[in-house]
Amino acid sequence: MREMNPIIHFEKIDSVNNPNSMHGIYPYRGKISAIDAQNIIKQLPSKGTILDPFCGSGTIVYEGQKHGLKAIGVDNNPLAVQLAKAKVHKEVGSSVEECKKLIEMAKKDYDSKNYEKMSEGPLKSFHEQTAAEIMCMKNYYESMNDYLKGVFFGAIALAARGCNGYVWTSSTVGKNIEPKRYIDFFEKMLSKTKKHSKYFNTLDCEAAKIIHGDSRKLSEMIESHSIDFVFTSPPYFDGLDYTAYYGKLVYEIFEIDRVEIKKNLIQYVDTYETSMRAVIEELEKVTTENALIIFVVGDKRVKGEVINGGDFFRNIREASYIEERSYSGSSSQVFDVLNKTKRKEQIVVWDKYKGEIVKHEF
Repeated sequence: MREMNPIIHFEKIDSVNNPNSMHGIYPYRGKISAIDAQNIIKQLPSKGTILDPFCGSGTIVYEGQKHGLKAIGVDNNPLAVQLAKAKVHKEVGSSVEECKKLIEMAKKDYDSKNYEKMSEGPLKSFHEQTAAEIMCMKNYYESMNDYLKGVFFGAIALAARGCNGYVWTSSTVGKNIEPKRYIDFFEKMLSKTKKHSKYFNTLDCEAAKIIHGDSRKLSEMIESHSIDFVFTSPPYFDGLDYTAYYGKLVYEIFEIDRVEIKKNLIQYVDTYETSMRAVIEELEKVTTENALIIFVVGDKRVKGEVINGGDFFRNIREASYIEERSYSGSSSQVFDVLNKTKRKEQIVVWDKYKGEIVKHEF
């Protein structure tokens, strides 16, 4: 007789905002709320291996690691991969002191003008002195540990907001505000380093693994039948651009072609179903015969039509069960004003037993 997988419940929450946590390190678009991730992961056993094949900025991987699970995250967006690595970084002791040393070296570079000028595209978003300070810190990017690299990205986003009078939201970039306000980037970098270092997972947690790769090829990266739990919030199928806004600023500062990155992401409506079928087929190869697979999805508007996310994935593969909830009060109330549609989210669960999907009736 096998130990049964738990029945997963989708709790209603009043707010998804959680800035005072490791997850406030960077305003990554499309991320599942940490509160939802915690509420679902706490329903799982604390032993086994959990995979998030669309880990984004690492919310689920971080919470899985914190729960005691061996956690693996996969994403094909290099910015997301670095942010995920920042959240699960283990060498916590020296990060604040290391940041101070790097800032001192960057300040010397500023005084001696030993830095590249920021390119015109991103420069429009910053005060000239703030931009120069960013470029001085960029001189030492390769010397930063994974945590500090994530903090650097987050400090860039925060500085951009500040230079534009904090008119921009935490997740979206608005029009340029003139004149630009000077923001001390060195202070923002150190402040964020201190703030989020309080939320490092303890050293007795097993180290998580973050993989830069395409989840349509999971079996090339992950051992066959090694995953006990899959928990993910897959990319939206209404074409949300995961490289836009603050991500666009970061990519431009590093002179990375985000168009090339976008080509390899699953975010195009016309090919979304084909791509998701490929991912689900790959999940079959890497999960155990008694695995539990959980997708958090939602209603989306595509070409004027509202598509139920639960039904969409159930049509790809019959689910064990789907639980639904309505929601409002997003992290940016702007979207609540723009979108008057009564939106719903679903958890789609595939509960495997001896390799077959078990159908649950409630």
